[in-house]
Amino acid sequence: MKKSFLFISLFYLTVLFSNCFAQDESDERKGFRFGLNLGMYFPSKVSANYYNGSGFYDNNIDPNGVRMYSIEERLDPSIFIQDAAYLNSYFGSSSYSFPYDAYPTAMRYSGAFNIGLQTAFDFNNTSSLIFDLNVCKVKSYDRFTMQFVGTAAQQNAQTDVQLFNIEGNEQRFNLALGYRTGWELSANGLYFIQFGGSMLGTKVVSNIVHIADRNYDLIIGAANPSQTISYRPQTGIGFGYYISSGFFLPLGKNKNAELSMSFSKDKMILNFNEFKGWNKILNFCFSI
Repeated sequence: MKKSFLFISLFYLTVLFSNCFAQDESDERKGFRFGLNLGMYFPSKVSANYYNGSGFYDNNIDPNGVRMYSIEERLDPSIFIQDAAYLNSYFGSSSYSFPYDAYPTAMRYSGAFNIGLQTAFDFNNTSSLIFDLNVCKVKSYDRFTMQFVGTAAQQNAQTDVQLFNIEGNEQRFNLALGYRTGWELSANGLYFIQFGGSMLGTKVVSNIVHIADRNYDLIIGAANPSQTISYRPQTGIGFGYYISSGFFLPLGKNKNAELSMSFSKDKMILNFNEFKGWNKILNFCFSI
């Protein structure tokens, strides 16, 4: 309902601006423009729980034995003996475990700085073909719990439950090709709508838990703990579509600026796991 209301609002705004501003027929734009994109990227939260440490998703990453461990598996005292000994020594505990509700269920991404390039071909003052290439790094984050036994701070019937941070890190790139049309404003400005197809590349860089003064990566090859295998991130490619709206303003001497908000329905592929959701970009572009 919220998305439908937004698109309806954008439609009425286009009608309003088309009636309120007069067209300027001088200095018709035609030909190529090249621009720099700077903005903020707001990922859909639908894929954020991939990093919650539960091991729920398909975690076999490559044939060399690299996979995504759950936190409980990664800190199993019978396998990762040195890690378990360090944690028990650090917290002064005799053992630890994970409650049934240890893992977060509503992880989210933080907004990320987005940078990219734009190539545009203007047919005239109101119609253009736009190609964008943008890249960014995004982080999913939340907290999980561990239960320690034998510590000095006993709580909850002889147990000590503590919170720790967990995060997932990604790199993303987005290719978008679309058509732009709109309504001219004064001084050859333009209020536009834009739509087209997009391709999203997603690379899972790491899934890390922070406990005590150490970090433990959940994505490793550790079938033999004495000889771990490094994780080599791979990029998953998904296709989708987008719609955006904004303002374009000529600054004189073939210089232009624009501000836009884009909504992109993308397929995010995280190590063979597929998610579909709406990603958003607030973008400023300077072009010549």
